[in-house]
Amino acid sequence: MSRYGKCQNFSGCLLAYRGEETEVDNDQPFICAECGKPLTEVGSPSAMWMRYVYGLVGVVVIGAAVVFAVPSLRSKVLGSKAPAAEEVAATPEASPEPVASTTPPPPVATIPDPTFPTPPETAVTESEPPRFVTSPERIDLDVTKTENKAVKDEVLTRIDLMPNVSESNKDKLYQAVERARSMGKILTIPFASGKTELSAADIEALRTELAKPELAKLRDDPTAVFVILGYADPKGDAKKNLAYSQSRADAVLKAMRDRLGVINVMHTIGMGGSKLLDAQNLEKNRIVEIWAVLP
Repeated sequence: MSRYGKCQNFSGCLLAYRGEETEVDNDQPFICAECGKPLTEVGSPSAMWMRYVYGLVGVVVIGAAVVFAVPSLRSKVLGSKAPAAEEVAATPEASPEPVASTTPPPPVATIPDPTFPTPPETAVTESEPPRFVTSPERIDLDVTKTENKAVKDEVLTRIDLMPNVSESNKDKLYQAVERARSMGKILTIPFASGKTELSAADIEALRTELAKPELAKLRDDPTAVFVILGYADPKGDAKKNLAYSQSRADAVLKAMRDRLGVINVMHTIGMGGSKLLDAQNLEKNRIVEIWAVLP
């Protein structure tokens, strides 16, 4: 069995912005697959259809009861001129013809069905679509910082595992990272589940971030190397996750080089499925990070 819910994080979640429902297995946390926020539970599609059926049956039953309860309606529907029960004469010998009523039937009150509640109205408000490409409030290139050091060690491990890369290029990248005097994260680009390409909106958001003064300064430094790390969540097949992560990193490099005019030396590394970024909300590991490395 599954539960269905909607995310209410309209300021930072694409699923909430689109109003999409999320199906969650009963044994999984009831949180948004995109942003990790708690979901608001809604009825399942099958339950909603059953409610529609029950509501329709209820309307038919109430309508039939009203028709047979009101003599004038019953005679019109059945085409019979039989007298109503309350109009039958006291003696069988003098059974008068029923007189057609000229009074319109009383209005039928609509009784709310508690099993089929009317959905609340949703206020329509104009809002900017959430931005998915972000840069840190303060770029920290201190290579001795705990987070930076942990990523540096992980990158050095992954360089040796990179497929389709010559040993000489591996050595150059390894030395650039190993001997870096400064290294830190400058950009984060989230990806939806199963997605490996950037949308036009993502590319424009990336352009905006790269134009910020700190990032523009790094782009103008010819010695600055950008290492693009692709990640996937750890669920599923490890080889497929590695392929996803590499494809995401390659897509970002291609956009930066071909669409955004970045001419710095850039390298991509697929980091595969990871819990490095968030061990609780695994979906938050579906990202690409861009790290600046200064020799």
